[in-house]
Amino acid sequence: GAALKQDDIVEHFFTASTHDWLLFLTNQGRVYRSKVHELPDAGRDARGQHVANLLAFKPNEIIASVIGINDYASLPYLVIATKGGIVKKSPLSEYDSPRTGGLIAISLKDGDEVVAASAITAKDELLLISKKGMSLRFTADDESLRSMGRSATGVIGMKFRSGDELLTMATIRSGDEKSFVLTATDGGFGKRTDISEYRLQSRGGVGVKAAKVDEGARGGLVGALIVNEGNEILVITSGGVVMRTPVKEVRQTGRDTLGVRLVNLDQGTFVVSLAKVNDED
Repeated sequence: GAALKQDDIVEHFFTASTHDWLLFLTNQGRVYRSKVHELPDAGRDARGQHVANLLAFKPNEIIASVIGINDYASLPYLVIATKGGIVKKSPLSEYDSPRTGGLIAISLKDGDEVVAASAITAKDELLLISKKGMSLRFTADDESLRSMGRSATGVIGMKFRSGDELLTMATIRSGDEKSFVLTATDGGFGKRTDISEYRLQSRGGVGVKAAKVDEGARGGLVGALIVNEGNEILVITSGGVVMRTPVKEVRQTGRDTLGVRLVNLDQGTFVVSLAKVNDED
């Protein structure tokens, strides 16, 4: 866990080596970077420093996504997804810059903001998941999603029914054919579904059901991951507690289901995010 200030929650959790780059994507569509070894080293229960002490954020900027990379060549593209369902692919090399004030990664329409980002190859696929449990899987090749410059707006990735918006984006790597899509709710419920149940579609549709959403005790969706049976996941709560669970212990069900109890929560707390434990951990 981590010592948290009141109203603070853990939203990003991952492992990295000291020489990796961390790319910080903000809600306003800017990219900042830092070497892992430039971050303060602290114990497991330490509070840590505010990222604004390390990076020159603009007013009202918050972190939407954090990506760890070894270099700028292994995964050639950065793909960004917004709350309004816009996706944008651009060369990752365009963000290899020492500029401390950040770089524009996407031009956002009024009211829109970045919710997810990933470093990918053109052979990967993307799975968009909405807050109301819809999903759309499509290829990230240049025919489906052409590469654009940093200041471009992007293209429609997913359309939504009334009152819905994008929750997250998961990357399906080449070789993930036997994987599962694991979804979880803020009430601590979750499930895993064979990835083959999420058929490839054309970009720009409303998609298919990924989960049955119950706004009652089970709560709304908080995240989705691409996992296999050998993985473990980290479930992070609003109280700063991090719980580690083997994927094989999460019940496998169909897409349009509610799921079962994934973790037991302390009174007054809820699940805020999920993370996959790296295969090498």
